[in-house]
Amino acid sequence: MVDIQLAMVVFASIVISLTIHEYAHAWMADRLGDPTPKENGRLTMNPIILFKEHPFGALLVPLIGALQGFGIGWAATPVNPARVRRGISVRTADFLISIAGPVSNLLQALCCLVILVLMKSLQLQNEAILNLAFFMVIINVVLFCLNMIPVPPLDGFAVLQSMMPRSPIIGFLKEYGLIILIIILLRGSYFFGPIISWTKEIIFWALQ
Repeated sequence: MVDIQLAMVVFASIVISLTIHEYAHAWMADRLGDPTPKENGRLTMNPIILFKEHPFGALLVPLIGALQGFGIGWAATPVNPARVRRGISVRTADFLISIAGPVSNLLQALCCLVILVLMKSLQLQNEAILNLAFFMVIINVVLFCLNMIPVPPLDGFAVLQSMMPRSPIIGFLKEYGLIILIIILLRGSYFFGPIISWTKEIIFWALQ
């Protein structure tokens, strides 16, 4: 039987993580002078915007996943590295904008881990916050690892391409990246199971 309350906590964790991830892309692009996110109304942390723009990846899939006991979702932010301020190369802009999302996931995971540790040390027993912080750590670590896989359309590919644009590897990944990504997603438990287990061990170690 589905624990609706727990499922909603998982769903909230996914939505918060995705929203901050996409905002990080938009914020970095805006800071570098690219007005594209602002022009498209994406320089915001309002998740409703993501729901409207990506109803399947940002709303339906996270909701179904949460009810099934796993957390996944996706979205995208319109950016154009070619529109950044003069003096910043397109490659540099592409790297910084692309890496901003995954870095935000690491920061979210770290902040939530700190919250868990502080709540334990202060003996604060709020089950909703504890569960939210716990799943936020796990989901953000998974999102970081997933997004850093160097296959299109993931952030990791944009990061790799900005670092080595003329490499023959880029052409190979453009041609076969979607197939690789589908295989990874179909074998999700094989790839991400160890990451989830390792993350849980880190959490339990930090809470000792």
